[in-house]
Amino acid sequence: MIITENKSKRVVQSHDFNSVNCTIDAEDMRYVASLLRNNYSNTRLAVVREISANALDANLEAKSDRKIEVKLPTSMNPTFAVRDFGGGLSEEDVFGLYSKYGKSTKRDSNNYIGAFGIGKFAPLSYGDNFTCVSYHGGVKASYNVFVNEDDDTKIVQLHKEPSNEPSGLSIEVAVSEDDINEFKSVVQNFFKFFSDEEMPKFLGVEDNFIEKEEKILESKNDEWFILQSEQNYYSRHEAHVIMGRVAYPLDRHAINVDNFLEDNQRNNQTSNIVNNMLSMDGFYLRVPLGSVKLHHSRESLEYNKATQQKIVESLLRAVEEIQEIAKEKLADSEDLWEAKRNYARILNAMPYNMRSIFENSFEWQGMKIKSPDFHRDYQLADDLIITHSWKEDDPDARNGFKIRSQKENRVICQDNYLVMFQDLESSHGNNLRVRTLMNEDEDLQGVYIVHCKSNSAQNSVDHEWEFGKVDKKHVKYTSNVEKEKPNRSGIRKANGSRANIPLFMFNTDRGVYKNADHWKDASADLKSIDDDASSIDGNWDGQLIYVPIKNYKIDDEDMDLDAMKSRLSHINAIREEKDLDKLHIFGVRKGDVSKLGSAWINFKDFYLYFAKEIVTDNLKESKEIFNSIKIKKDDSENKLREFNNDLAQVFCLDIKFPKSHKITEAKNLWNSIDNTNSYACSRYVHYLYNFDFEWLNKTLSVKSSLKEILSKLNDIKTSYPMLIHFAVHYSSWRGMEKDVEKDVLNYISLCDGVGA
Repeated sequence: MIITENKSKRVVQSHDFNSVNCTIDAEDMRYVASLLRNNYSNTRLAVVREISANALDANLEAKSDRKIEVKLPTSMNPTFAVRDFGGGLSEEDVFGLYSKYGKSTKRDSNNYIGAFGIGKFAPLSYGDNFTCVSYHGGVKASYNVFVNEDDDTKIVQLHKEPSNEPSGLSIEVAVSEDDINEFKSVVQNFFKFFSDEEMPKFLGVEDNFIEKEEKILESKNDEWFILQSEQNYYSRHEAHVIMGRVAYPLDRHAINVDNFLEDNQRNNQTSNIVNNMLSMDGFYLRVPLGSVKLHHSRESLEYNKATQQKIVESLLRAVEEIQEIAKEKLADSEDLWEAKRNYARILNAMPYNMRSIFENSFEWQGMKIKSPDFHRDYQLADDLIITHSWKEDDPDARNGFKIRSQKENRVICQDNYLVMFQDLESSHGNNLRVRTLMNEDEDLQGVYIVHCKSNSAQNSVDHEWEFGKVDKKHVKYTSNVEKEKPNRSGIRKANGSRANIPLFMFNTDRGVYKNADHWKDASADLKSIDDDASSIDGNWDGQLIYVPIKNYKIDDEDMDLDAMKSRLSHINAIREEKDLDKLHIFGVRKGDVSKLGSAWINFKDFYLYFAKEIVTDNLKESKEIFNSIKIKKDDSENKLREFNNDLAQVFCLDIKFPKSHKITEAKNLWNSIDNTNSYACSRYVHYLYNFDFEWLNKTLSVKSSLKEILSKLNDIKTSYPMLIHFAVHYSSWRGMEKDVEKDVLNYISLCDGVGA
């Protein structure tokens, strides 16, 4: 793979000192061999990489026109095997060259992947043995390579026979059944960067076993590329270098980028860009064989000075080329709008930390493109008004969509968008004009409405934005766009429009999801209903209850359709208990409310009256609820919450405290605050508290005292300290055991006696 560095070194000695060459004794060889065999962190990858690399080298050396063959393990035959069509090995070579650690014939050439002479033993890092089958000189010879009980590496010939098979080697490794899928995955990842010419023939798998990955961007001369598939949050955040078809991760912490940059490069963004690229998932550099140094395990690089320099230089060339590609990507843009849109397309396809590379790189017709939008200067906020109007699907709305709008400070160039300049004085009807445009073009998703209210604003659009370079196909004017005219003919449209229906009745059925389905068609004649309201089912003492609706929603910020359903259900449950008929709620279009006569009452007015009626009928409970609300409102510092885990537990225990005792008094006070939401009238007291506090306060005339209840609660904690600890430990859910209540009451009596 690489001509390992072997530079001539001149050593000057001042005296003729004694010297000796360092070697390895025979008795230490098994230890050194073990270190070399087991120097891989990923043994499955080591098996695939090392024997595949050796097979490719053998084919190259023999100039074979056949592809190496890779057999994947299966449950029926759990063996991973690689067969090359090189020269094979004679028996003498197997027992000589092949048996020696560190022996290699490839160190004098950068044409071969292997160089260290230890990769052939990589299968021994995974298992205790593997098979080597050599086809050489018309003979097929099988050998078992294994580690014996003394930890020595041994090779023994198993079989030898004549053969007409093509020469070469087949390395066969037994695979654990649990690792079959893992080996397949390793093979897929290892070979994914091989060219079609170099790609092995895979046995036992489908033809498209190795899937080609989509590239976001790639070099014109194949020096680098960026993969789409590796852009995700969970990746390792590291780039790779490919040498000899093998990808090696780059350790960004091991490369001092600034050491290999010119002074002017260190002072600008170049250093940051290169460092970001080193940690960019999916970025791959291709380098020639021998141009970077490998660790002897071949799992990673050795980051000597030459290797670091090569990587930095390659990255710098990649930066330059990416910047050139950026310019070319905009060259074919038809106008400024499309140039900005293409700018966004390229940037959005890139990883976030790569986007700085493109700074000041985009040009179109001599213009620097720095953003995908036309941005308004903050000083023109009152003079240059930008309104973003967009389509939002809504089956209940006219033509199946409604228009949403909001003020913006920029116009974003994007597909299926237009700019409409407001050249009329008034903005009234602009959304209707947007609807007209969307009716004409169903693909149109949004419109930016731009209103220049001053010469300064117009000058900004003309000169700073250079909007004259935007093609007219992206531009409209309000004076040339008619407002959409709603169908008011009273004829029901084929698409199911209910525009001719002025009155609806609220639908209380379950399983209703669309807004329109909450309403049933009630009548087309408001006048006739007004004349005879008392005869209509669901009336309230001769009046009909209504809510104003718009787009089938209640036109009231304090109530939505779900709240309406809940309130109506509760009202009718109360009326049913009193043997009264159920009430109906009618929906009236907001524009028709003014047509209603005296027979109609707004739901808000009705609900206020109904709530007061419930409170008046339940004065005792209402006072407790009102008192609870007032105390909790006064408790802004949440002092009552401090008692939740102690006294609250005491009060939950089924202990009959004496009626006149201070514990009983405090318990009743606590429960009156804590349990009031269970009352049927609770929701109405809360409603009146928010919408007619004056009436509620006058009617109930409750004098609450947070100070008083806090004093009582603290007095109990002080007087009966062990009671608190008992309650926390015991808790109400366990139930009362025999004599527990008696013991508690005796403790209280004892404390009372001591206190007295």
